[in-house]
Amino acid sequence: MIRKVIGIYYSPAGGTELMTEALARKIGAILDECSPLDVSVECYDMLREESRGIAFDDETVAVIGMPVYVGKIPLPAARAMHNIDGNGAMTLAAVSYGGRKYGNALFELKRLTEECGFKAIGAGAFMVSYMARRGSARSMAPAIDREAIMDFSKAASEKIKRLAGCEIEELRIKPMPVEVSGRMPIHKISRISPKAAAVAQGVFNKMSVLRRRSEWFL
Repeated sequence: MIRKVIGIYYSPAGGTELMTEALARKIGAILDECSPLDVSVECYDMLREESRGIAFDDETVAVIGMPVYVGKIPLPAARAMHNIDGNGAMTLAAVSYGGRKYGNALFELKRLTEECGFKAIGAGAFMVSYMARRGSARSMAPAIDREAIMDFSKAASEKIKRLAGCEIEELRIKPMPVEVSGRMPIHKISRISPKAAAVAQGVFNKMSVLRRRSEWFL
């Protein structure tokens, strides 16, 4: 039985944080409706110290979100993930991208969650664009593909309920491996600032074809 949904994110610009929280809170709300016990939802920045003390178990679902930098996940986030022990908890891997190509980032994140001890049961790449607002106190306003996030959350919640519906471990349904196309990218730059990464991503977007849709796998 699932009792907790935890969102963990790396989000220098804020959009990935909103995406991760939207996924975690929607999934938590759906699971809470059919659970005899309250299902709590917590969200953490993976670079902050408090994220290292999170305890995961088979009663927890983790939603792990990262932005796409030139078709890859950011190195600081990849390194921070190795400080987290999944302890067999189910996880949903999610990346945010600008609507063009997300490259190998989703494959890389899903693979990384498994290396850290999580059981990946789903993965999704969601469009998160940023449009400047002239005269606004906040110069960048995230626009998120909330429809795709809601659809994914509902489908993922149904899968979670099937997998965690039995208290006896031996009788639980075993999930099929989640297939995400891609390969492990080679990180040639050891350190890159969020500002430099944003510039590189802008160039990458201009060279890529607009996809206009999010994509997810369960």
